Amino acid sequence: MFGLSTPVLAAETSNSEFVIITEDDVFPDDLYAGAIRVIVDGVLDGDLVAFAAEEVVINGTVTGSVLAVTPHLTVNGEVGESLRVTGNRLDISGHVGGDVVGAVVTATFVDESEVTGEVLLWAWNADLLGVIGGDLTGTQRILGLSGEVGGDVEISVSQLEVVDDLAVGGDLGYRSERDAVGLDRATVTGAVVAETPLQPNLRVRALGLLGRFLVIIFLSIAALSVVYSSPRRSSRAVAGVGRSPVRKWLKGASILFSPIIGMGLTGVILGLAPAAAALPLLAVFVPVILALVGLVFALSLVAGAPVAGWLGGVVFKRLDLYGAILAGSLLIGVVWYVPILGWMAPLIVLPWGLGSWMAAGSQATDADTSLLVEEVTAPE
Repeated sequence: MFGLSTPVLAAETSNSEFVIITEDDVFPDDLYAGAIRVIVDGVLDGDLVAFAAEEVVINGTVTGSVLAVTPHLTVNGEVGESLRVTGNRLDISGHVGGDVVGAVVTATFVDESEVTGEVLLWAWNADLLGVIGGDLTGTQRILGLSGEVGGDVEISVSQLEVVDDLAVGGDLGYRSERDAVGLDRATVTGAVVAETPLQPNLRVRALGLLGRFLVIIFLSIAALSVVYSSPRRSSRAVAGVGRSPVRKWLKGASILFSPIIGMGLTGVILGLAPAAAALPLLAVFVPVILALVGLVFALSLVAGAPVAGWLGGVVFKRLDLYGAILAGSLLIGVVWYVPILGWMAPLIVLPWGLGSWMAAGSQATDADTSLLVEEVTAPE
């Protein structure tokens, strides 16, 4: 999108950071825009493809389709064909002549909104109060529904509420653990079908169990390979697992959770920075976060080896280092299969083990330094 942003300068713009089609302007072609804000007050006779760091606002007319990646998309005017969007918020008070496909946190279709085609929506919270000519499908956590749906409603929700009069031309089907609220306000031509959430079928669960087993085998092989290449440091790491476990876990967690910390700091900085600096900051922070993710993934392959070796040695007294790591890995894998406790196993083992590796490395450095001092100070 950045590479295609140069032709945008043919339209009327306030500066290089904003793309604006004024109320009296007609842009007779497709528009590819990469900017802070994209505003269409006039007529865009073609498609709009927009990447905006702040928002995309359509107050006028886009005769073609709209594809937008932006935190906030607002349609107060008219979109002649389909609308595709991903971001934080989607607000529609105008008219969309085709389908709407969105993946957003919050979606609001006001009473005056009209979508001629179908709506496929993934959202955390959604209020769909206008007219939808086709089917309504997707997944929402909380959905408020009213107005008119010309086709079927087939959704998965945590809570469905009919907030005002609703007319459904087909079936009203929803999948939820809770009963819908306000169904007495709905006029449904077809049937009202309430279903419970689907449980994973036997084949999916079997594949999940097989995947965990393969991960355990792979991590065990990786751990044994590291022990074979560095037996002394591995022995020190295993031996030191039981000393200051909380401190070791905190040290390891500071490394393993660094991508999450980095994303949080990036969000705070972007929230405090001016909108004009958003794209340059993203260009700096995104590669750093991706590098941290790669580093954490590589470390995770062998981070749990010390804990596995320590656990295997505690349970099976007579095993050597290799056998203890293999036995400990299998024990941790068994815990991982337990439904409630399973998710805690990697959260405890990986940071704890990485902290033990770090402590073993510092011990090796101290030992090397002491040996060097002894060699230097030894009499001839």
